[in-house]
Amino acid sequence: MDYRSWTRIIAPYSNAVEELKIKFKNIRKDYLEQGQHSPIEFVTGRTKKISSIMAKMQKLNTTNIEEDIEDIAGIRIMCQFVEDIYAIVEIIKKRTDMRIVNEKDYINDVKKSGYRSYHLIIMYPIETIDGPKELQCEVQIRTLAMNFWATIEHSLKYKYDHYIPDELAKRLKRAADAAFRLDQEMGEIREDIIKAQEMFTEKEYATTDVYARINKLKELGDNENYFYYKHQMDKMSQTNDIAGLIDLKAEIDHVLKDVKMGRILDGNEIK
Repeated sequence: MDYRSWTRIIAPYSNAVEELKIKFKNIRKDYLEQGQHSPIEFVTGRTKKISSIMAKMQKLNTTNIEEDIEDIAGIRIMCQFVEDIYAIVEIIKKRTDMRIVNEKDYINDVKKSGYRSYHLIIMYPIETIDGPKELQCEVQIRTLAMNFWATIEHSLKYKYDHYIPDELAKRLKRAADAAFRLDQEMGEIREDIIKAQEMFTEKEYATTDVYARINKLKELGDNENYFYYKHQMDKMSQTNDIAGLIDLKAEIDHVLKDVKMGRILDGNEIK
């Protein structure tokens, strides 16, 4: 098969990866815009290289690429907590734009090497120039700790041609168990972590809103109030007084309203 033929086969998978990345990133965006904890921390994706596909064809003794090779298109979803992994699985199960055909829970059924992750094989419909097509795609869902370990293991497998020396393999297994203990510990303080993150985000939004209003005072030429509220804001930004920031925003809104009304009465146009 020549290069042009290979690219024709792989192109729909590349499109599927890009579409799925956008969809999962939008799920994260929706959670954050509603002020909720997102089970998705970030998303990556890749299309398997031609050389890797050929090696897998040889390993599986197959020429039926689309049916027998499940991971030509691959999506990886990273989470903060183990609980988030299962939340994402449930989200995918409820969607109508993709369907699960196989799943493997390597978290409850950890591999001998220590590898942990949740794998889904989904069927994803995509439009091509030849018409609609349904493609297989692998979705891997991991915590950040699991992904760190898996990345290191992958590098060592590459170095040792998939046969990691026994002593190093034992140390890797201990590291995997340590990483999972970290995940478990973080899971126990999950609610405190989420509340702290939500408070930080709420403060960031409120701070941005207040500074925008203070700058509007400067634009309107009200230097007295501009410097007064800037000083107030500079002091308040050193605290976690979110309620105070919201009150300050409301107070500046009243001042802006009065300034604009005064300009209108003076015959000046206010935008």
